[in-house]
Amino acid sequence: MGRRNDKENDKMNVSKRVLSLVLSLLLVIGGAFLACQAATGAPTLPFSDVPTDADYVQAVAWCYENDLMNGVADGTRFDPEGSMTRAMLATVLYRQAGSPETAAEPDFTDAKADAWYSNAVAWAADRRLLRGYGNGLFGVDDPVSREMLNVVIARQNGEDPAWTGDSALAVPAKRAEAAVALYETFAPAQPEPTPSPSPSSGSSSGGGSSSSGGGSSRPSGGGSSSGGGSSSGGSSSGGTVTPSPAPSPSPEPEPTPTPEPEPDESGKLLVAYFSRAGENWQVGVVEKGNTAIVAELVAEQTGADLFEIVPVTPYPSDYNEMLEVARKEAQDNARPEIKNQVEDWDSYDVVFLGYPIWNGDMPKIVYHFLESYDFAGKTIVPFCTHGGSGLAGTVSSIRSTCPQATVATGLAIAGTTAQRETAAAKDAVEKWVTEDLKDVLPQEEPAAAPVGEFDLEAGTVLLNNGVTMPILGIGTYQLSDQQAENSVYWALKAGFRLIDTARIYGNEEGVGRGIRRAIDEGIVTREEIFVTTKMWTSDYGNGDAAIDASLRRLGLDYIDLMILHHSQPSNDVDAYQAMERAVEAGKLKCIGLSNYYTPEDFDRLVNATSITPVLLQNETHPYHQSTDMKEHLARYGTVLESWFPLGGRGHTQTLFDDPVISGIAQAHGKSSAQVIIRWHLQAGNIAIPGSSNEDHIKEDFDVFDFALTEDEMARMTALDKNERFASY
Repeated sequence: MGRRNDKENDKMNVSKRVLSLVLSLLLVIGGAFLACQAATGAPTLPFSDVPTDADYVQAVAWCYENDLMNGVADGTRFDPEGSMTRAMLATVLYRQAGSPETAAEPDFTDAKADAWYSNAVAWAADRRLLRGYGNGLFGVDDPVSREMLNVVIARQNGEDPAWTGDSALAVPAKRAEAAVALYETFAPAQPEPTPSPSPSSGSSSGGGSSSSGGGSSRPSGGGSSSGGGSSSGGSSSGGTVTPSPAPSPSPEPEPTPTPEPEPDESGKLLVAYFSRAGENWQVGVVEKGNTAIVAELVAEQTGADLFEIVPVTPYPSDYNEMLEVARKEAQDNARPEIKNQVEDWDSYDVVFLGYPIWNGDMPKIVYHFLESYDFAGKTIVPFCTHGGSGLAGTVSSIRSTCPQATVATGLAIAGTTAQRETAAAKDAVEKWVTEDLKDVLPQEEPAAAPVGEFDLEAGTVLLNNGVTMPILGIGTYQLSDQQAENSVYWALKAGFRLIDTARIYGNEEGVGRGIRRAIDEGIVTREEIFVTTKMWTSDYGNGDAAIDASLRRLGLDYIDLMILHHSQPSNDVDAYQAMERAVEAGKLKCIGLSNYYTPEDFDRLVNATSITPVLLQNETHPYHQSTDMKEHLARYGTVLESWFPLGGRGHTQTLFDDPVISGIAQAHGKSSAQVIIRWHLQAGNIAIPGSSNEDHIKEDFDVFDFALTEDEMARMTALDKNERFASY
């Protein structure tokens, strides 16, 4: 029996040892598996086009796990080499901010209200992270450059980055680069890995090394958001790249939504009034009180909010009973309780105060209203209805009750007028508001014409930076210094306000003298003139000095528009950035380009710079109408200006003799030159015809008293041969 127990114990001990060995093996295998996983660091992704050893794989995994960037098409591809579009960038940043609610739909003609990017585009534009092109377009499908990617992400991170203008960053950013930039900027810092103790010895062995820096580190995506080469975030061994550990998606801190800017609600107008329906003096029983009628007219005229002062205890509808109550309140200097109150009082700057005249004074409930609110810094505009007393000294009472408020000119309207002569009451209110209160009330700015749309009556166009520019000017190409002085002076006398010159013309000093001559004679002021000059290609290497030199030669404190004279890919970006700096310094108001004849060349410079050109000056005339280029410019709100608007020397007569042009001229009693200039303006081309002849200058400006018909414009358009006369 004892031996049998010993045998059974031996069997049990063997079983225990076997089980222990099996568990140990499982632990070793499991540890090896985990070590292998840690060594490879390869996350599981559904994308067939993201190699597990790619240097951006951790960044893509983090963006995917945090629902910032998903796949394309059916979701099985990430498209790492694809371009990052403006809509995509807006969307990933919107998601990173926690997808906050947006009240408005995107205010861009190319952004659909129900698209996957709609909320993101509206949010990004409102936050000024990604704005439109200034012409109503957002550019949803346009790629962002590497520099724009870096700058916009930095803005989202609370930074204020400066544009470098590095041409290497002017190329479109790839989706993989965007993932890396997001990962490196927003992924939370992770603790440095600590080697696990060996099961057998409890000490660290060759299973890995820990950072000597300690603390925590920002995970590296192994790439650069600016493109170029890439580096691994981990160590390399035997040709296998080992990325840094991916940050664990759990627990992932919830992204903090970026607070939306509070809308500016200051400067509002309020019409606060007390009125009583029922039996009234001279007008009988009425459903709406006299003052209520006038209050509604004031609100209609001014756009103010309406607030009726409602008593807790209504006044009697019988007129005589009401008078007794009013007399008692006056004797007791009572303050009848008010049932309601004004919401958001501090947002109102101007308060129209309306009341009837009772016993030669305001009702006591109106005094209670004045004493219930802080009127310091506000403007009170009184109006009343009466039976013959006018304002009856109530303006003085308001001033003494609210000494820290400004009290403006009041209006008194008879109760009978309010009830029986509504049109007369409306006219009185309109005259009061528009004439007597014009210095008191905020004046609405006239609606600006859409960007790029020509105002043929005013002879101007609104540029994409908000500056208004004349659409017809005097050109000075091939004029001597003295000729330029005379031509500019004659042009300003004739009505021109746009002047075009260039450094290479050699006549900037003469142009400046012609301007000063006209100013000295009182013909114009400097502010009425729009001066354009151009930087020559040999000056691109030192654009800052070239700008200062033109200012000195012109004798001006600022230049309205400076243009790069020609495309020169080797350094025109540098020159344009010098003009951008001059805009910031107040030396230039606007900047633009000349002689960029393809969309690709234009976009090359635009994508490498910050300020969108307001204007492109190219050879344009009836035989070369620049149609395709104009369509491309419209995306940016950039307008086209024509040099050689009449064909240029040696070619003007060819255009003048064209039977279509000369026939239209004969029909209008105008010259061929005037018809061509008028065609330019109606077609949306700024024109700068040049001349050293005073009579021709006057003739060129005399084009605002006639218009070409739709048929005539169509016949002019049909003349396009896409034929340039110049070769530069």
